[in-house]
Amino acid sequence: MHIRRLVKNMIKKYGTNNPFEIAHALGIWVYVLPLGNVRGNYVYMKRKKVFFINENLSEKEILFCIAHELGHAIMHTKNNVYFNNSNTFFNQSKHEIEADTFAAELLIDDNLLYEYEGFCLEVISNCEGIDFKYLKLKFNFN
Repeated sequence: MHIRRLVKNMIKKYGTNNPFEIAHALGIWVYVLPLGNVRGNYVYMKRKKVFFINENLSEKEILFCIAHELGHAIMHTKNNVYFNNSNTFFNQSKHEIEADTFAAELLIDDNLLYEYEGFCLEVISNCEGIDFKYLKLKFNFN
């Protein structure tokens, strides 16, 4: 299923784009705690899904991290995946790019570019506090 359609269906079904609320509705346990240089981790064990999120992230980073892990939980259910600070966007696996795309679709408004008409993505990234890679994925910039 196309990621954009998957996300739109989830938002409609759960009445929110808040990844905390969606994770809760899906019975996913979310723990926010110190993780060193690891941003987040998704664990699937004994048919239970658990997210570990680094408490040292900003509020917006936590939301994107949970949305990213939610993408893994929904699209890559039986894979346990680390989302590290040290990851490089160009070396990410297909699953990491899909999870990032899921997060971008879930959390970035379709009309954001209209609010910043004439501005480049770097400026929008700085103003909104959204990682540049998510903006590139959301608006299909290569």
